[in-house]
Amino acid sequence: MSDKLVVKVDSRGRITIPKEARKAADIESGDVLFMNLSPGRVELTRAIEDPLVELTAYAESEYKKGNTQNLRDFAEEEGIKLDE
Repeated sequence: MSDKLVVKVDSRGRITIPKEARKAADIESGDVLFMNLSPGRVELTRAIEDPLVELTAYAESEYKKGNTQNLRDFAEEEGIKLDE
């Protein structure tokens, strides 16, 4: 399979993942995909058997980038009392 495939977005915003891409990524009907977005880019990742593994990796990545906040600090800023 080539690294680049061209797909077209239909009038309802949908795309079809080509058969060769589904086969290469082991994507089957009914699978859940995670969508990671950045400017000008959309990345689809097939959820593995335990989606928490992917979510953990994403959370760790966001933490390393400094995009997370301590829950207690957030609650205090929002006026939420956690210890009641």
